[in-house]
Amino acid sequence: MEQFDFVVANPVGIHARPAMLLAQEARRFQSRIQVEYGGRKANGKNMASLLTLRADQGAKVSFLIEGGDEKEAAKHLNNFCIHNL
Repeated sequence: MEQFDFVVANPVGIHARPAMLLAQEARRFQSRIQVEYGGRKANGKNMASLLTLRADQGAKVSFLIEGGDEKEAAKHLNNFCIHNL
């Protein structure tokens, strides 16, 4: 299992557009991708699920990635978050 934390920098948090883009990127990988915040877990491949986190600017979210391509997925998604969230 790969895990990394990320602090949301986007002034409006993980709203519809960033959630959609994150889900699109996550779907590129076979691994199971979960995002956690505030005691809630979301399917990283599902935009609606990500929106339920209500992660605002400054929120520290955790990514939990498990599967055959977990290392590649973690590296790619961490880079994606740095540039888009």
